[in-house]
Amino acid sequence: YTRYQELLLANNAQDFDDLLMNAVHLFERYPDVLAKYQRQYLHILVDEFQDTNTAQYALVRRLAGKTGNLFAVGDEDQSIYAFRGADFRNVHRFRNDYPAARLVLLEHNYRSTQTILDVAKAVISYNIHRTPKNLHTEKGQGVPVIVHEAYNEQEEAQYVVDQIALLVAGGTCRPGDCAIMY
Repeated sequence: YTRYQELLLANNAQDFDDLLMNAVHLFERYPDVLAKYQRQYLHILVDEFQDTNTAQYALVRRLAGKTGNLFAVGDEDQSIYAFRGADFRNVHRFRNDYPAARLVLLEHNYRSTQTILDVAKAVISYNIHRTPKNLHTEKGQGVPVIVHEAYNEQEEAQYVVDQIALLVAGGTCRPGDCAIMY
């Protein structure tokens, strides 16, 4: 990391994290610069708010300033980027920092069947730091979810291959119709 930072400095370069942090530091050191951008950007919208990191949240808070004209779209249940620094707790920080903000829950799901939504809710409901939601769909119940516990990764892979082979042999789908996400 030290060598990486040295190379950035030697090449007068910044990476994405540097751009964020240096903007925050700039606004802290030079309130007049911050005021200029606050006047320029009167309304701020942040989508996928659950995937913001600490620096991004600090930057957005400074830009929103005293007006608090900040519109955040996010769902802590959908936070998947913790590995790159995202912090779903920013959703809670937002609520604490902007207590007058109106919360609108989007509970109608257009993608999944009710079975999928019910299984997801059953898993996610153990998180005590989440906003309770009643997800529903018009796509019907759908096929049942199968839970299979494998002994190891080889057995898991074989099970997946066997399930796809059964679907293909039964005429339910073609091999190219299947996707494996892990």
